[in-house]
Amino acid sequence: MSGLVDQHGRPLPPTTQKEQMGASIVGSRPAIADPIATLGLNPADVGALMRSAAEGNSRDWQIFCEIVEERDLHYLGVLSTRKRSVAQLPMNVEDAGSSRQQRKHGDFVRAWLDRGIAQRAAFDILDAIAKGFSVHEIFWHNEAGNYWPERLVYRPQRWFEISYQDGETIWLRDDASMSRPDVEGAVAEAVAQPLDQARTLVHRHPSWSGLTIRSGLTRAVAFNSLFKLFSSRDWGLFVQAYGIPIRIGKFDASATADDRATLWRALVDVAGAGACMIPQQMQLDFVEPKNGAGSNDTHERRIKWLDEQTSKAVLGQTGTTESRAGAHASGAIHRLVQEDIERADALLLAHTLNEQLVRQMIDYSFGPPKDGLYPRINIGRPDEAPVEVVIEAVQKLGPQGFKVGAKDIYSRLNLEPPEEGDERVGIAVPPQPALPASVTAPQQHAGRATASHFPTPTSQDEGQKEQLSLHAAVSALQNRPEGFVSRFLDALSRSLGRSAQGGLQRMSNAVQEAVLTATSYQELEEKLQKLNLPEEAFAEAMAEGMAVGHMAGQAAILAQMRQADHE
Repeated sequence: MSGLVDQHGRPLPPTTQKEQMGASIVGSRPAIADPIATLGLNPADVGALMRSAAEGNSRDWQIFCEIVEERDLHYLGVLSTRKRSVAQLPMNVEDAGSSRQQRKHGDFVRAWLDRGIAQRAAFDILDAIAKGFSVHEIFWHNEAGNYWPERLVYRPQRWFEISYQDGETIWLRDDASMSRPDVEGAVAEAVAQPLDQARTLVHRHPSWSGLTIRSGLTRAVAFNSLFKLFSSRDWGLFVQAYGIPIRIGKFDASATADDRATLWRALVDVAGAGACMIPQQMQLDFVEPKNGAGSNDTHERRIKWLDEQTSKAVLGQTGTTESRAGAHASGAIHRLVQEDIERADALLLAHTLNEQLVRQMIDYSFGPPKDGLYPRINIGRPDEAPVEVVIEAVQKLGPQGFKVGAKDIYSRLNLEPPEEGDERVGIAVPPQPALPASVTAPQQHAGRATASHFPTPTSQDEGQKEQLSLHAAVSALQNRPEGFVSRFLDALSRSLGRSAQGGLQRMSNAVQEAVLTATSYQELEEKLQKLNLPEEAFAEAMAEGMAVGHMAGQAAILAQMRQADHE
C-alpha cells in the first residue's frame, strides 16, 4: 500500500499496482500443482489429507479437491450446474435511499455492473462452494472520485492456508518459508503473509454450519467419489475379463517348439493378449461369479447409487440429473429444491460483493456516507407467477372487473406491441361507441318535461350541422305518442332498404354483363375499369341508413331516460 490516504485517513489503493498474490516458478505458489500420490490413494490416505487440512496444512488437500473435480465427471457436472445457475442470474442495484447523493451512488455501482466484471468473475468466486473459500486479487481503476475494480483475478486455494488457531483467518503462502530450515517445507503461520483487504476479495461459502477450515463441500463427497472410482476400476477389470472372448490354443505331444511359437502368434494376433496356450491333454475352466455378483449390472447400479448421493449433496435432489419413469413430473418438484439452494447461494454472493467491493468503491470515490447506508447489489430472478397462471387469472378475473395493463402482459411474454403497418395476429376488439358530448338529456320537473338544450354551432362545418339537425329530429320525435317512434323508424328502414336494393341491383347487372361477355381475364379487367357503376345511389342509401341507425339509438336512449324520470 502507498502512503496516500483519503480525507478520513483511510489508505487508498496504490496508483501503480503490482501482483501481490501471483504465481512463482519455484516456491510456495507454483502455477502447476505439485503431484501427489493420487494413483494409489485409498481411504486411509484421503483421511490423512483431511486431518492435515483441519490442522492448518491444507495444501495437499486442496490439490486433491482439484483432482476429484477432474476425475469424477458427475461431481464436476452437478457442481458446475450449481455454480453456473447462480453466475448467470441477473444483477441489479438498489439505491440506499431517495436522496440525490444516494441515487448518485447507486448509478455509480450500476455503471460498474454494466461492465460485466462481476458477472465474469461470479463462476470462479463460487468455487468456494467446493473448497470452503475462494480468493480474488482486486486490481483497481485508480482515478480521483472514480475508483472501481478493473479486474478480479482468481487465485487457487492451494496458495493459501487457513489458520488452525481460529479456523477462519486466511493467510497467503509466503516464499520466505522456503529459506527457514526449521520449517522443513511446511508453511508456518509466522512467516505467512496476511491478506490486504483493499486488494483481496474473499468469499466464504459454508456447506454446513462450522468453521471455514472444514466447510468445503468436497469434504462431504470425497469418500463417495473415491468409492465410485474403485467401482469404475472394478467394472473395467470385469469387462476386460469377461467382456472379451478368451482364446485357448491346444497342441499335442508331437508339437515342436516352432509349432508352439506359431500357435502363440496366431492366438495373440487375433485380438491382443487375451489368450492362453496349453497342451491338448490339459483342461482349463473359467468359473464365473454366481447370482450375478460380478455382472455388469452390479457395478453399474453401484455407480448410479453413488452418483445419486453426490447429486443430493450438491443440488439437494436427484430429479434433474437422473432419468427414470415419471421423471418429468418429479423433476418439476425437484427443480424447486434446486431453486431454493440457488437463492441461498445468490444471497451469499451478493453479501460478499456488497461488503467487500461496493463499500470500498463508495468510500474511495465519494467518502463514507454520513448515514452509513450503501447501495446494494441484488442477485436473482424476481418472484413471478408462471405465464400460464397469469393468463388464466386474467381470463377468469377479467369478467369480474379485474384489470391488467397490456404492457405488463407484453413484458411477461417477451413481446413488443405491434407498430403501424405490422401484420397482426388475433382479433382486434372494436372500441365501444360513446355518446356525443353535446347531447343533454331532457329533464322533468313536477311531471312536466322541459325542452332539451343543444349547444349552438360555432363553425360552418357541415358535419356538425347535420349532427345538430339529427339531434333536433330525435328530440321532436320524443313528443309523439308512445309507439310512434318505432313505427316511424321501421317504415324509414324499409324505404332505405328498397333504395339500396335498387342501386345494388344496377351495379350487379353491369358487372354480370361484363363477366359473361369477356373472353379473357385481361378483357374482363378492361371492361370493369370502363364501367360507370351507379354507386352513388347505393352510397347515398348507405349514408341514410347510418343516419337512421344513429337516430334510432338516440331515440332509444332518450326514451329510457324519460322512463327513468317517471319512475
